[in-house]
Amino acid sequence: METNNRSQREKILRNFISGSEFAAIRISSVVGDQNDIFLCTTATGNLQLIRLGEIGYFRYNSKGRQWEAMLYDGHVLKLKRSVNSQMILNYHPFLTQISQSFILNISYLVLIKENNCVLLPPFNAVENLQITPPFLRKLKEKYPSF
Repeated sequence: METNNRSQREKILRNFISGSEFAAIRISSVVGDQNDIFLCTTATGNLQLIRLGEIGYFRYNSKGRQWEAMLYDGHVLKLKRSVNSQMILNYHPFLTQISQSFILNISYLVLIKENNCVLLPPFNAVENLQITPPFLRKLKEKYPSF
C-alpha cells in the first residue's frame, strides 16, 4: 500500500512539474490530510511548499506585474508572472478577493470597519486592505452571516 501511495505521489508531481505552468497545486489529497499544503512555483522557478495558514493575503505588485503572497513570518513570496487572480482563488475556498489588488485568507479576517479589513496577528498591523463595494457584495453572498 505504501509503495502504491508513493508511486501515485511521484506520478502526480512529475506530471505537475513537467506539464504545467500553473503556479500552485493543492497536494493535500496526494499526501493525505496535511492541513492544505500547496506546492508553489516562485518567480525564480523554485518550488516551495506552503500551508494555507501561513498566507495572510496576496497582493498584486503592479510594478513587477505579479502576485505576491504575504506570509505569517513577514516574508513575501513572489509568484510567477503567469499567475492570475483566478488561479489564486482556485487554491482554496478560504481565499477571497477584496479588490483588484488584494486576495485575503478569510480565516485571518476579524472584522470589516469602514471598508477596511482588520486581520488577526501577525497581520493586524496591515492598514491598506480596503474592500471595494463589488467584492463586499460577493463576500456577503459567500458568507451570509457577515
